[in-house]
Amino acid sequence: MADLEMLKQFSLANGISGYEKHITRLMKTYLEEYADEIQYDGLGSLIAIQNGESPFKVLLTAHVDEIGFLVKNIDEHGFIQVQPVGGWNPRHLPSSLMNIETRDGLNIKGVMALKQQTPKEKVLTVDDLYLDVGAFSKQDVLDMGIGKGDPVTPVSDFIMMQNEKCVLSKAWDDRIGVAVMVEVMKRLHHEKIYPTLYVAGTVQEEVGLRGAKTVAQMVQPDLALAIDVTFSYDLPGGEQGDVRLGNGVALCVMDGSVIGHTGLLKQLENICRNHHIAYQLDMDLAGGTDSGELSKVGQGVMNLTISIPTRYMHSHYTMIHLDDFEATVDMLVAFLKEFDEDMYMSMVEDKR
Repeated sequence: MADLEMLKQFSLANGISGYEKHITRLMKTYLEEYADEIQYDGLGSLIAIQNGESPFKVLLTAHVDEIGFLVKNIDEHGFIQVQPVGGWNPRHLPSSLMNIETRDGLNIKGVMALKQQTPKEKVLTVDDLYLDVGAFSKQDVLDMGIGKGDPVTPVSDFIMMQNEKCVLSKAWDDRIGVAVMVEVMKRLHHEKIYPTLYVAGTVQEEVGLRGAKTVAQMVQPDLALAIDVTFSYDLPGGEQGDVRLGNGVALCVMDGSVIGHTGLLKQLENICRNHHIAYQLDMDLAGGTDSGELSKVGQGVMNLTISIPTRYMHSHYTMIHLDDFEATVDMLVAFLKEFDEDMYMSMVEDKR
């Protein structure tokens, strides 16, 4: 059963790209009990290691960063212009509550507002918006401790829906993947597994898969799985597809950054069928994941993206289904417990 307190803490922690220390510190507190060693790369990604019976390296990644903003400019009246960090739809932003973290660690609330006289028919951009912290001059804002480059994060709540398997919060992209990795390491803590397991919370995914690249160069894995979120194609007026909230773990055949390794895909499908784990096949060409860098390290790494379906991605409130979380954990645990050299070679041969 999902640890709801852990999910709440992970999703509500502030940590936009480049400013992830709160979530990596929190992640560390959960992993210390289960890891044999914890390391960091030079960008701040956290890597927890659980020793196996062989030096064969399996790497799981989930990015810890969320989308947000940076303070870009403060005008003479005390209104703040922001710089997006990651991909935002500006239509989601007017009247949104935001948190600015100052260099001194103070948290100051502000409301995102739409500039007056903006035509209703205009396609909005972030330049049409500003942040109001209740100031009346630039000096007021500076006196609060706010400065250029301070991170701005959405303020949200952790909400269990009436259907308690559906949970609404911010930053499920990709804090739900981080939670999956912690739960996998927890369940394997007293198990003997063949590979040495590396679990990494990667930074700066939303601005270019940067942490995935440095982590993979550091670990040099033999096999790597990126755990992320994907779209649920079940919403009114939108594209309808096979991947839907509550229908299980999504195995990514292809996205905008990678084509999944066919041998690995077939093996994970077999794991799901043999263990009666609900799964779906995902194909989303609109975006990319850590896999875009993990697959290209060295001579090439056997790789696939594992996804949890979500509704309303890249907004203040994203919805997940706890059955999908459990299916993802169950599949990864079963795969790692059954993984051995023979399984690996059978996957390798699928490409030759």
